[in-house]
Amino acid sequence: MWIWIRYRFYSGFITACLLLVIVAQVRGDGAYSILELPFHTRSLSMAGVGTADPNGRDASGFNPALLALGVSESQHFFLSLLSYPAGIKSGAVEWRKNWRGFPIAISIRHINYGDFTEFDDDGNTTGDFGADESWISAAASYPLLPGVALGGSAGLLVSQVEDVSATLGLISVGTAIEISRYDLHLGFAINNLGITLSSYTQYNETIPTSVAGGITKKLKYLPMEISVDGSWWGKEERGVIRVGGEFNLPHDLYLRWGTSSYKLGQMTQNLYRDIITETALGVGLKIDKLVVDLGINYGGVAGVILGVGTSWKF
Repeated sequence: MWIWIRYRFYSGFITACLLLVIVAQVRGDGAYSILELPFHTRSLSMAGVGTADPNGRDASGFNPALLALGVSESQHFFLSLLSYPAGIKSGAVEWRKNWRGFPIAISIRHINYGDFTEFDDDGNTTGDFGADESWISAAASYPLLPGVALGGSAGLLVSQVEDVSATLGLISVGTAIEISRYDLHLGFAINNLGITLSSYTQYNETIPTSVAGGITKKLKYLPMEISVDGSWWGKEERGVIRVGGEFNLPHDLYLRWGTSSYKLGQMTQNLYRDIITETALGVGLKIDKLVVDLGINYGGVAGVILGVGTSWKF
């Protein structure tokens, strides 16, 4: 996110945003990288896959149609916290409910960049300031046919730098198909179509609208579900392929892994580092109606992202 605010140079915030762009694996010049981040620990530990995963904790953001193919309990609550390098923190809360046969979800996502030093045009310190972004959205899914669902979401994103802010109106649409015979799910979504309601300056930053497709398959001879996703940002002419999986072990224990094609852009000729770069790992434990998740994602030069999350049904 590159922001030039007249009469002020927010060097600390620009540095933090640049770091988050690297950590978030955003390979473009656009702003609002919050829209491309996984927010739940399970998604983090599977490298951000989720376009066709009906059990995905970030389904309402990745592909809202999946809400109709996931859990059928009347209510479901999700909470997750992620820690990035340089003290950047993100968190998400989501509530899901089956309302009159229509699965709905209300989500609040937030990133805090921390406190930074403010300088004037002459380089003199004038004080400290804070920066953060918040995204609130509502999603719903409609079971069009047995095994076929349509979904959509709408929300507002507010990005704040001290007393200056930008606001976006956003919608996403998607479809999901379940092929029970093959334990297979397919998903397709167009995410973050939007308009700029207000901007930091007279210049409107590019909204990172993307097209995503994915497949999730439960393996026949292994207790694992594997997902492959692809996303493309047409305005910025960039894309990514992600692969992730989840082992379902005895005693309701889950082991997760993931990686992405961003690995190819960070090769250093150091074999060990090249192998683990853009690698994600995680573990989950189900206790009755409660699930606790831990995850880690190593982003190479960007450092390590840690996450803890939970979900429960009631």
